[in-house]
Amino acid sequence: MARFAEDLPTRNGGGGGRGAPGAGRGGARAGGPPGGQRMYKQSMAQRARTMAIYNPNPVKQNCFTVNRSMFIFREDNLIRKYAKRITEWPYPFLPKTRYLILATIIANCIVLALEQHLPANDKTPMSERLDDTEPYFIGIFCFEAGIKIIALGFAFHKGSYLRNGWNVMDFVVVLTG
Repeated sequence: MARFAEDLPTRNGGGGGRGAPGAGRGGARAGGPPGGQRMYKQSMAQRARTMAIYNPNPVKQNCFTVNRSMFIFREDNLIRKYAKRITEWPYPFLPKTRYLILATIIANCIVLALEQHLPANDKTPMSERLDDTEPYFIGIFCFEAGIKIIALGFAFHKGSYLRNGWNVMDFVVVLTG
């Protein structure tokens, strides 16, 4: 097998023929060390950037740098994966989960509007039946908040539950409910 410094045959079958031996294609290049490694011209800053990209400094892991939901569930945890799947799951007739929750919010608003507040805590039979629906609405909203907290993380990580304004409002409503 021919080395770079040796004479390589040409297409016509002869030796290098032109110029100095090895000066053709694949021959030794001028300026480089003979038989040694090639030296690339690279500034120290470029080399430092390259080394920083390919050999990053190890970051000491603590509870704030590791992306764990509620300091328990890692990104690859089975429970967290299913929670993400539930929050991103498209229903058959509705594009996303948020429309189901929006329908629940609208139904809760209608129930609240139908209630009649009478003096001395008197209640009509319809108001008593509507009061029985309140725990179901609270349960749905708590389930939604819990699943989102498990899927996204609570507060410390990028994209977590409390880093979205709508989720903050949702969390306050769930806490006060």
